[in-house]
Amino acid sequence: MTLKDVPEIMRLSKEGEELADLHKLPPEQILLRWMNFHLRAAGQKEIVNLGKDVADSRACLHVMNQLDKNCSLAALDEADDVVRAEHMLLESKKMGVHDVIGPRDIVKGNAKVNVIFIAELFNTKHGLQELTKEEEQAFEAAGLMDDDIEGSKEERAFRFWINSLGIEDVFINNLYEEVKDGLVLLKVMDVIKPGTVDWKKVAKKPKNNFESALNCD
Repeated sequence: MTLKDVPEIMRLSKEGEELADLHKLPPEQILLRWMNFHLRAAGQKEIVNLGKDVADSRACLHVMNQLDKNCSLAALDEADDVVRAEHMLLESKKMGVHDVIGPRDIVKGNAKVNVIFIAELFNTKHGLQELTKEEEQAFEAAGLMDDDIEGSKEERAFRFWINSLGIEDVFINNLYEEVKDGLVLLKVMDVIKPGTVDWKKVAKKPKNNFESALNCD
């Protein structure tokens, strides 16, 4: 789920934002913007997360209806969240979305679980307008087709390695951005060699660049 794979994601950029800024966003943020893009088009309230805000399936139903008008909104009148989620998933299957999650999983409001379904929905039909020839030229000129920027093989390799360590509260989407405050690197070192880090000296929630620099030192 990247600009390289789906250049139409540029439709989700905010005013004054450059393509390079959009390129740095983790998939979850892209999906959140995508949901809100279609919710606005449907005249609905925007959501702020992919967990509790989609647990009642209403946002998903409105987005799916924007993607395919054959998607019924009848389940919106259903009082029970689980039953509503069942109907929503049935409608998603009609659209060709893979069966990756159950209705009770949706209702629990776990963002990391719900994002699996929403990503499948996006990859089935994102509903973003294709780029014009002028936009394609601008996209190519920005150099975002180059594998060597940001998402290089080395960056992916180190990112996957850190994620494979199973460190609590650590999941890296953008290596360069998420190691800036030094905290992730300290956690990695402490896992590799327990006791290496003196956590009393660490700013566990750095509030500014100074505290981040101290962690990096």
